[in-house]
Amino acid sequence: MLDNRSLYYQDYQPGDYKSLWRYVDQLARHKLGYPVSLLTYLGIVDNRVLGIQRGSLANVLLNNVGDPFVDSETSLLEVKRHEREVISILERYYGLEKGDVRGYVTTGGTEGNFASLWWTKRYLINMGIDKLIAIDNAMKLEVKQEQELMAELARIPISNVELRLSQLQKIIDIKNNIDEKKNMIQQVLTPTLFYSRGPTHYSIPKIAEILRLNIRPVAPNDDGSINLDEFKKELIFHLGAHPHSPVMVIANIGTTVSGAIDNVPAIHQVLTSTPTKLIYSIHMDGALTGFVLPIIKPFGDVKNYFDAIGVNTMAVSAHKYPGLSQPCGIILARRQFFDKAFEKSERNIEYVGNIVDVTITGSRSGLNVLMFYNALCYLGIDKNNDRIIKLVKENIDNADYLTERLKELFGDEEVSHKHQFNVSFPRPSRALARKYQLMLTGDKATICVLSNVTRKLINQFISDLKIEKEINMGSLKANTDYTIETLQEQYAKEVTDLFVKNFCDSEPITKHLNIRYHDYEPFAKEVVSKAVKEGLSKVILDHNHRVIACAIAEDMADPFIPHAAHYPKLYPIFSLIEELSKPFTEGRKFVRGKILHIWIALVDSAYRGKGLSTIVDMSCIEQAAHKGFDYAYTEFTNDISEKVAKQFNTLQVLNKIKYDDFALENGRKPFSGLAGSAVSYVATIRPGVSLNNLSHCYKTLEKYTTEK
Repeated sequence: MLDNRSLYYQDYQPGDYKSLWRYVDQLARHKLGYPVSLLTYLGIVDNRVLGIQRGSLANVLLNNVGDPFVDSETSLLEVKRHEREVISILERYYGLEKGDVRGYVTTGGTEGNFASLWWTKRYLINMGIDKLIAIDNAMKLEVKQEQELMAELARIPISNVELRLSQLQKIIDIKNNIDEKKNMIQQVLTPTLFYSRGPTHYSIPKIAEILRLNIRPVAPNDDGSINLDEFKKELIFHLGAHPHSPVMVIANIGTTVSGAIDNVPAIHQVLTSTPTKLIYSIHMDGALTGFVLPIIKPFGDVKNYFDAIGVNTMAVSAHKYPGLSQPCGIILARRQFFDKAFEKSERNIEYVGNIVDVTITGSRSGLNVLMFYNALCYLGIDKNNDRIIKLVKENIDNADYLTERLKELFGDEEVSHKHQFNVSFPRPSRALARKYQLMLTGDKATICVLSNVTRKLINQFISDLKIEKEINMGSLKANTDYTIETLQEQYAKEVTDLFVKNFCDSEPITKHLNIRYHDYEPFAKEVVSKAVKEGLSKVILDHNHRVIACAIAEDMADPFIPHAAHYPKLYPIFSLIEELSKPFTEGRKFVRGKILHIWIALVDSAYRGKGLSTIVDMSCIEQAAHKGFDYAYTEFTNDISEKVAKQFNTLQVLNKIKYDDFALENGRKPFSGLAGSAVSYVATIRPGVSLNNLSHCYKTLEKYTTEK
C-alpha cells in the first residue's frame, strides 16, 4: 500500500533523481482522482521520437499547482520541494536572509513580469487600505449630509428663492467633495507605472493594459537606460495630477537589444526624495542580465540585491541564462512585500488542499523546475559562484573579441559594445542575418555573446561578413544597380541563352566534351521551362531589366529527369551527375516542399567576380526557406560554384568524384585527363533545423511501395 510520501520524501535528497523517479512511478500507478490522462507515461503517446525516453521524469506529468511553499494534500505528482530549493539557492545567491524570499518558477520573462505587477498592484492597494477606509468613511458621511440637505430643500417654500439658492450651493459643494473623494479612491486603486519608452520589454505595456494601470513612459538615454532627469520630471507631473496614485517603476537589468542596465539605486533615491510621502515599489526586469547581477556588480558591492537598492521584485528568464532547453524563468519577491500583497487572499484551491494560488498560470511545469534546479547544481551555484564567474568572464571576453573584429571591418564609430554581452554593428544582408539569427533593429544588427558564441563561431561569422562586404563594395550596388526577381516566362529566353553560354563556354566538363550551343540548347530549354512553372528559381536584372544572373532550383520531390536520347552528347554528364547523387537519392521518395535542389547558378561573363553567383543562390534559398523548405541539395561541377557552400552553417559533403577517375558502364572514361572533381552537398537552410532530422524528409522506396 502506498503511504502518502513514503518512498521518496522520508529521506529527501533533491539531486537523487532515480529515487524521485521510483516515487513518481508509484504515484502514477495509483492515480485516480485528478483530470489528467497519463498517455505519455502509459506509452500510448510515444515521445521517443522527441528524444524523451519512457521511464524518465520527462515522460510523466509533474504539475506544481499554486504556491510552491505549500505541498498539495493529494495531488502528489509535483516537485515543489525542488522549486523551494531553487528559490533557496537564489536567495543566497542574491544575498538575502534565509526564508526572506517568495516566488515561483514561471514560463519565462513575460509571466514573471505579469506576476510581479499583479502582486505589486495588490501590495500597493493593501498599503493604502487605511487611506481608502478613511476616504470611504468620510464619503459616507457626506452622502448622508447630501441626503439631509436634499430633504431640507424639499421643505423650503419655492417663494424663498434666497434660502433655496443657499441650500442648493451647499448640496453642490458636497457633491463636488464626494466626486473628489471618488477620484481619490480611483487613484489609490489604480497605480501608475513608469518605464523607459522603447527599450523596455514589450510585455510591460501589455500587462499594464490587462491590469488597468496608468502608464507614464519615460524617455531613455542613448543606450536604452531610463533617463533619470526625465523620470524626475514625469514623477513631478504625476504627483501634481494624481497625488494619491501609488507608483510602480520598471528597472531594466539588461535591455533586449543594447543590454543597458538602469541605475536602480538612483531610481530609488528619486522615489524617496519626493516632498510628499509616496507609496511605491520597484520591479527589476532581469530577463538575461538579472541572473548574473552578483557577478557583474553594476551597482558595486551590494550584499542584498533587494533591500539594499530598494527593490521588491525581480523576474529572470532561465532559458536565457543559465540557458535551459525550455522557456522558463522565475519571479522572486521580498517576503514582507509578498505577505502584504496576499494578506487578504480569497484564491484558495480546495480540491488540492486549500492552497493559495499566487501564480498566473496555476498549474506549472514540474519538469521546468527540475531542469532549473539541475542547471543551478551543475553550475555549482548551490555551493559557490566560482563556475558562473568563469562562464560570465568568458562571455564578456568573447564579446570584447567580437567587438574588435567588427571594428576592423566597420571602424570604431559603427560598432557598439556598451554593456556586457550585446554587440551592435551595421545591418548585414537578410540572408546573413537569418543564417546567424541576428537581432535586427533599424539599420543595426545585434549579437548577444553567451556561452554558445565561441571564437570559432565568431571567426566564421566574420569571414562570411567579409565576403558579403567585399561583394557590396563591387561595382554593382544592392537595390540600385540591379534587382532580384523570381524566374518568370518573360525571362525564359534570356535565361536559356545564359544557361547555354555558361555551360558551353565555361564549364570544364562541357568544354572537355566539346559540347556546342545547338547540342546543349534543347536540354537548357526543358530545364528552364520546368523551373518557370515551379517558381523556385531567381534572376538578377540590371538597370535595363536584362538578365545578368540566375539560379535554377526545383523540389527534390519532383526532379527533372533528362532523356539522354534527346541530347546524346550530354550522356556522360548525366551519368556523372547520377553517380554523384546516388548516396543521397538512391532508393528514396522525397517529401514535397522539404528539400530544395539547386541545379545551377549562372552569371553573365561581363559581371563575374562581383559575387552575383552567391547573391542569387542565397536569394533562391531564402525564398525556399520562407516556403517551408528545410534543406538544400546541390551538385557542384566547378570550383567557382562551390564558393556558395561557405554560406551554410550546417553543411555535409555527400559524395566526391574525380573527373579523371569516372568511368561509364562500358569502362570508357569520358573525362580522362581533366583535373578537378564533382562534389555533392546537403545543407540546412532554416534556423533550428538539424541534419539529423533529414530522414523525416523522405521514405525508402520499399516502405513507400508498401504504404501505397
